[in-house]
Amino acid sequence: MQDIRVGSGVTFEGPGGVMIRGIVIRRNKKTVTVHTDDERQWNVSPTLVKLTGSHVLDRLDDVMTGKAKSDGDTSTSDKIVAFPKPDRR
Repeated sequence: MQDIRVGSGVTFEGPGGVMIRGIVIRRNKKTVTVHTDDERQWNVSPTLVKLTGSHVLDRLDDVMTGKAKSDGDTSTSDKIVAFPKPDRR
């Protein structure tokens, strides 16, 4: 749990054995919330996630300094997603 930070890229096994990839957006006491590539959110036990080695801020640094890919490839892994502020009720 110590290595998992908000913004860390992770993968975990979803229903039916499908590997799901996403970014940690929240750490709780017993779960982490992962925002996936298909715009869904999952609450997952930290013991079930595997770090991919990437972090959102690492990618942002490349974009800000101009080191991002410029070959026209716009795959889904190259998107920077802004998460909306949750409604407080």
